[in-house]
Amino acid sequence: MDARPVWQGLAEPQEPTFACSPPPGTARVDVVLAAAGGRVPPWVLRRLPEGYRPVPVPMDASAPDGLSSAWTVGLSRSTAPVVALLDGLSGVDPRELERLAEPVARGSADVVVGARRAGFGAAALTSWPPHRRLAARRSARRLQRDPALAGLRLTDAAPALAGRRQLLGAVPVAGPHELLAAAAGAGWRVAEVPVRCGPGVLSR
Repeated sequence: MDARPVWQGLAEPQEPTFACSPPPGTARVDVVLAAAGGRVPPWVLRRLPEGYRPVPVPMDASAPDGLSSAWTVGLSRSTAPVVALLDGLSGVDPRELERLAEPVARGSADVVVGARRAGFGAAALTSWPPHRRLAARRSARRLQRDPALAGLRLTDAAPALAGRRQLLGAVPVAGPHELLAAAAGAGWRVAEVPVRCGPGVLSR
């Protein structure tokens, strides 16, 4: 069986439109928010798209596997057919999660990864400062050199992604590297879309 992944690079953000509505009282997308102490700032909740249910999970930013552990726990608590995973240190604007989840909900991709495109000014420097941009570029280069991720032309360190819960839930450890390795190995349809940074981060 040919396990080569399909990579769909979308140069410009597309205005999302869900193909179908979820049953009443259910979330279209569960959003795992890895934040310090599991406390999500009000501004983050206000910026979640309609129909997106927050799943806050404590993240130990000092632990090497802090993000992987938080995403794994959050994914186990999710029930929606589509799950978005957000790194609390990434600076990604929660409103941009819709751009990740829409292709999955539409059925045109199995996993969609966000690639940060920060603007200029004080807000951009606060949400994604230069030292974190440099670290992200280094992480992306390491991912590009990883044989387990062969075929995935990543331009960022997977600060946020969305996918079908059944697929993501089959991966024992739901960290960015583990999920992308599973995608590459199983031939999942993977896409990368540009996402903007917001006014702040969930945890520092």
